[in-house]
Amino acid sequence: MSDSEVDCPKCDGHLETKTQGEIIVQRCNSCYGLLIEPEMMEKMNAELMVEKFLDVGPASIGRKYDKIDDIECPLCKIEMTRRTDPEQTHIWIETCPLCDRVFLDAGEYTDLKHHTFTDLFKRFLKGKRFKD
Repeated sequence: MSDSEVDCPKCDGHLETKTQGEIIVQRCNSCYGLLIEPEMMEKMNAELMVEKFLDVGPASIGRKYDKIDDIECPLCKIEMTRRTDPEQTHIWIETCPLCDRVFLDAGEYTDLKHHTFTDLFKRFLKGKRFKD
């Protein structure tokens, strides 16, 4: 499957394959969201500064598209499961229940990788994702 055949689940863009060393992700050419395989996520977490090369979209674009949460996996065509990161609950992650790929909006991977003092306040500003 070529990159041009894979549509972004959040916008009208297309997912393009991007590599940094042994790490391979698919990044939207419009909203800069990332579709990441679980094993690539592990490699990214172990690699120093990889986010500077792969998570290049402005966080402001990520916040805009973060509001769209009813999405399908662009590969499996089934609804992705929405969840929050257990440590940084202001980060909302979509995961495919079939292939386990994760979709992160622009800037979310960088935020996930770097815990800051302001992360404590972000969870209160963003609010809950799911209705009780």
